[in-house]
Amino acid sequence: MSTPIVNSFLGNPLIDLRSTAYGGRSLFARCSISPNTLIHTSYAPYAHVVYNDFRKEICAQCFAYAFTSNLREWSTKWSKDGAATVFFCSEECRKAWKQDVVGEIIAEVNGALRKAARAVKKSKGKVLSPGVGAMAEAITQKDIDKAWAEADAFVCSKSTLATSHAAPFLEDMELEIARFVASAIVHRYVTDHPGASAITTDSGSRLDQASWMSFLQLQDNELPNVHSRPYILPIHLRIYKFLSFALPAHLRPYAPTTVRVVLARDSGNSFGIWEGEGGEEMFGWGMWASASYFNHNCAPNVRKTRQGRTLQFTTSRVVEEGEELCISYVDVDQPRNERVTALEERWFFTSCSIALSQWIQSGPRLLGSDGNRSRIRSHSLKAGR
Repeated sequence: MSTPIVNSFLGNPLIDLRSTAYGGRSLFARCSISPNTLIHTSYAPYAHVVYNDFRKEICAQCFAYAFTSNLREWSTKWSKDGAATVFFCSEECRKAWKQDVVGEIIAEVNGALRKAARAVKKSKGKVLSPGVGAMAEAITQKDIDKAWAEADAFVCSKSTLATSHAAPFLEDMELEIARFVASAIVHRYVTDHPGASAITTDSGSRLDQASWMSFLQLQDNELPNVHSRPYILPIHLRIYKFLSFALPAHLRPYAPTTVRVVLARDSGNSFGIWEGEGGEEMFGWGMWASASYFNHNCAPNVRKTRQGRTLQFTTSRVVEEGEELCISYVDVDQPRNERVTALEERWFFTSCSIALSQWIQSGPRLLGSDGNRSRIRSHSLKAGR
């Protein structure tokens, strides 16, 4: 059954979501747009995580960094037995965070995951997901589906989940990814319980089923991600198994239909949470679904800025009617070979939309090797950093 199309840009007089000539969808100008025009706002991430090491230094509500205020950590906090302590830059942010149940549930989940991780580490449980051995270089989607089916069968066995030894050991970064996925599960749970939340989504509306449907329509990068990083599949399976064991009972039913979906869309669709624009320190990452439709261009006509939890997209020059609206995923001042390497490793393509459009019009010679062209055609361009 196909997923209904949800267009987060309906009603926006400036931009339109359309199919591209080179595959996938992107955003285009409905009319001529002046420089410095705010064309889109993504109000909050559907899934996000702040690294555990920065939990005291980053405001849980607005992502403000204590160091920029000459502080080692924020002093305003929220705590509850069994939950992870949450820190804020101000009482105003703490109150804003408390207005919605999502943040508190995520804090409770993070506390549960941390407790489970400590228990597994203490028991020295390092059980690998079943059916995952040395990965073949030419792994296919069928191979990936089989590995996930075996993991499904494993986690659905009540006998294997009955003991702490059934949960795999997670490295620190794997636990961060598990927390990222868990935040999406919490949003799904709240969606299914009307009245529980007044959260504002990245489209500016109350959280509803359309938010999850929009998330499902993001580019699925599972296969290219596994091809690029063969080690990632067993990691993802361990995270799935861990969450199936460690999540609170009322959230566990969401794991089979959420974990793989989120992990398949994380790579190539997420944005880093940085120390301001161009900052060198990354505190975590998040997935703002509507923002992911801005494709890459090495000569972008749109700039992205973050204001608290909100991502804002503003034109950097005059944009003509029908022109594709693009940001840059990489530092445009880097040498071309470094940009190409970064784009291929992180987003699974090697040329920007300008080159792709030229290739459509003028033939494949403009894009270099046949291998690069094949890869570009296989994966539509989605936003990253």
